[in-house]
Amino acid sequence: MKRYFILITALFSLLLLNSTSFADESMFAQGTLNKAFSSWGKASLQGDWKIVKDADRYFIELNDNFKAKEGPDVKIFLSPKAASDVTGDNATDGSTLVLQISKFEGADRIEIPTGVNLADFKSLVFHCEAYSKLWGTSAINAG
Repeated sequence: MKRYFILITALFSLLLLNSTSFADESMFAQGTLNKAFSSWGKASLQGDWKIVKDADRYFIELNDNFKAKEGPDVKIFLSPKAASDVTGDNATDGSTLVLQISKFEGADRIEIPTGVNLADFKSLVFHCEAYSKLWGTSAINAG
């Protein structure tokens, strides 16, 4: 009887471990934001992020270590350019606007507009559109 209990407990534990790995199947990409140094001379952006699929929608999830310098018109874009090729002057060229941010620190979940094909984009861009100032970027490495 004791052997069966141990065997059932072991099988249950394996099932739990396997079910937690399914959570990663919904992740499309992840990365760390690379700050840009703007004219005010301070780091403008930091933190980790991931793109996840929930039902039929995709979301950018900013981790709790996310922090951005506050600005008047800071927006998140998906860019077809490599992160290293994005500048303040070309950040919006061919890019898709996701959202103007209003929360500059901490975890957040941001819905990506419906119909966006994530395979078309190479980087996540934070950019002050009004003043053409790049806050930072991150390569989108689909996984």
